[in-house]
Amino acid sequence: MADDGENVPDLKHQAEEIRRFLEMKMAKGQIWCLIDSKWFRNFKHYVGLDTTWTPHGGKKHPGPIDNKNLFENGDLNGELKDHMVDELDYVLLPESAWQLLEQWYGLSPNQKPIKKEVVESGVFVKHCKVEVYLLKFNLCKDFDIKTQYTHKFSKALTIRSMEKLIREHYGIPKDTEARLWSCFSPNASNELTNPDSTIQDEGLFQDQVIVIDTRSANGEWHRPTKWLSYPSELLSNMTANSAASKMVTRRTIGDGSVNNEAESSSSSMYTSTQPGLCGLCNIGNTCFMNSVIQCMSNCPPITQYFLNGDHYEELNETNPLGMRGEIAKAFGELIKSLWSGTSTYTVPHHFKLQVGKFAPQFSGYQQQDSQELLTFLLDGLHEDLNRIKKKPYIEFKDSDSRPDLEVSKESWENYQKRNNSIIVDVFHGLLKSTVICPDCSKVSITFDPFCYLSLPLPQSRNKYIDVTFMPYNPPAKPWLYKVALPKKGKVQDLLDDVSRMCDVNAENLILAEVTKHHFRTVFSREDSLDHVDERDILYVYELPVRDNTDYHVIPVCHWEWHPESNHNLSQLFGVPFFVVVPRTNCTFAKLYETIIARLTHYINHVDNKNITMDSEDSPMSGSENNADSYKDYLKMGLFTVYNIDPSSSNAVRKLHNDGQAISFPEEFDQQYLALQWTVDNRNKYFNNLADTRHERLRTSKPSSVLQLSDCMELYTTCEKLGADDAWFCPVCKKHQQATKKFDLWSLPDILIIHLKRFSYNRYKREKIDRVVEFPIMGLDMSDYVIGKDEKSTIYDLIGVCNHYGGMGGGHYTAYAQNKLDRKWYCFDDSHVSAVFPDTIVSNAAYVLFYMRRKTPVRAMDVH
Repeated sequence: MADDGENVPDLKHQAEEIRRFLEMKMAKGQIWCLIDSKWFRNFKHYVGLDTTWTPHGGKKHPGPIDNKNLFENGDLNGELKDHMVDELDYVLLPESAWQLLEQWYGLSPNQKPIKKEVVESGVFVKHCKVEVYLLKFNLCKDFDIKTQYTHKFSKALTIRSMEKLIREHYGIPKDTEARLWSCFSPNASNELTNPDSTIQDEGLFQDQVIVIDTRSANGEWHRPTKWLSYPSELLSNMTANSAASKMVTRRTIGDGSVNNEAESSSSSMYTSTQPGLCGLCNIGNTCFMNSVIQCMSNCPPITQYFLNGDHYEELNETNPLGMRGEIAKAFGELIKSLWSGTSTYTVPHHFKLQVGKFAPQFSGYQQQDSQELLTFLLDGLHEDLNRIKKKPYIEFKDSDSRPDLEVSKESWENYQKRNNSIIVDVFHGLLKSTVICPDCSKVSITFDPFCYLSLPLPQSRNKYIDVTFMPYNPPAKPWLYKVALPKKGKVQDLLDDVSRMCDVNAENLILAEVTKHHFRTVFSREDSLDHVDERDILYVYELPVRDNTDYHVIPVCHWEWHPESNHNLSQLFGVPFFVVVPRTNCTFAKLYETIIARLTHYINHVDNKNITMDSEDSPMSGSENNADSYKDYLKMGLFTVYNIDPSSSNAVRKLHNDGQAISFPEEFDQQYLALQWTVDNRNKYFNNLADTRHERLRTSKPSSVLQLSDCMELYTTCEKLGADDAWFCPVCKKHQQATKKFDLWSLPDILIIHLKRFSYNRYKREKIDRVVEFPIMGLDMSDYVIGKDEKSTIYDLIGVCNHYGGMGGGHYTAYAQNKLDRKWYCFDDSHVSAVFPDTIVSNAAYVLFYMRRKTPVRAMDVH
């Protein structure tokens, strides 16, 4: 429970206290707590901590802390939702900060802190992070499937501690000799021999099969060999729980259709197949990694280099900027596996382990950005294979009005004195950067290498929001509208649009977000649309009154009652709604009659004309009264009415038909009414189809298709630098918001183009889903290259990394052209299928791989 007002500091002090915690650094062993990000945003707005909110519309109390939305199906006793993202779905705060917030605001019913420990992540490069998700392992004893059970472990747990827990579960005495095996591929297991290494060190992954093998009385092990095959039942269980065996979504680009096809990863891994057409098992949200590997694997110069074993001759294991050669060796082994022609799929376990050692941000099993992994991989491979063993010091020289040709040649030669690898040979080009001081007109020209182009996408000034209009008077049905609004607009703008489309008074409309069948947020008209996320489930409700002090506007939810639930509100269902009743002299009979009138659209076997309201006591005009019909429903007892107050010790209060006027609170801030239906009554009388939303009108045309040339033009456009990235002028001796322009001077053999679909800030993350048209054959870059390079500027597409879905989750796949048969294939984790080239261009395209025509490639030895 929250303290009373006397013990709660003022808003300014609350903001100062929590700001201090937000600046706190994590330390190993600390306990941090998860808080729903929307609740926390409302709190920051309330106390003035969040400067991104507009000051209009007042400061609404955030209410008790409610973390229900962080759990699957809102079940507080269940599991956390998968694929949640820090600051997008939840906020992490030290336990002491949580305790303050709980003291000030209290908790919603049946809730408790979601506590997580801070652990060290990474092997060579350590950093602290909160372990939001534990790893789930499938455990068994002596390779006997009948002994199997699942358990969750921290990645920071040592193998010794894990063995102790497993021994305790199976009742294995301390003096019984035992050993642990990790079964990470369909044909082999590996013994875990270092008791002091951690689960993270060993690279164990989600749904890993771990076997404790005990030595029998006669001294024999159940599996005596170091590398062994294990029972097919274990494999079936492991793959049944892995992403590789779950339903694979195959998307047909162009018509937007989606076909589902089951793909079992327990099918023969060792089936002969064409080299290069080998899938990669998803070992725990690793589709982002798999898509990058498949695109890189289908870059012929790179594949040829690793298949021929050239990387062994160029390993630079002493480079302080490298990864001791481990990334290059692991990648090389993976390429050989993909092109062996002996497997339909393989498990990138060792490669994932090596990446996690040197880049802790990729060590867990949460979804990551494929382009960020690609950046790490290109840099890691370059440094591991850098032919320069001792990098000389190079003094930077200003261009000093020298000819571009001279400066560019000097810059590239200096770069190659420190950087010379297969990655530079294949992926690196040269950018010309021109910066002009606004005060003294000093011109600075530099030439900088690049290994990919990050192209901005021209953004629409509008945001597109789906809202469902809920009319007050039955039998009108709900309608779905797609509204185009200015991004910097207000909720009032949205209500005005809906008002025009529905021919209702905007003053009688309110906007609400619905989550888990209850109202999460009721927006103020002056709220910025920054408060509204396109992913939210939004309803615009019509009310018969607005700002009328004579009536109460009461939120109502449907609640299915189970005898064993003990007032568990997780059984909410349907779409919540509002009823309007007089503030004074409103009896239970009047309330029930009003609710029945609002529900005629949702109740089966009802003649809408028979259920109306008394115009004398109601703001609804023109209605007819049929008291007999109402009394029939009252006798039927369709539902019981409860008043729910999450902030009160008496959270659930039943309302009685005693003829007395109901005492309502002055404002329904956190309170609402719940209609408790029995299972029988819900099944018999409630019409679930009534919630169907009908698409009625689109207020704007679909966003226009962009051309890749549009993105290139924007990339090479002159822009003014912001205050945060001001340029230091050597003449003025101060930082200036200069103008800056990029031009392409020379291009690499493999041109990687990253479409910047994602935008990030501390409070909001967005994805641009517009289609960017790009050529499959014959991308002509001659209009953008200003250097005098005699190489061809015509490129053909060889790979695409796709991202489906929204921020913080979604799914990655890859399209790639096989070098041997020149056909296109879709790589969807372990599933590989042929596709037509005309299906490749879509709004999911994220990273494009182009190869220069006439790029020399040696024959590949795929055996």
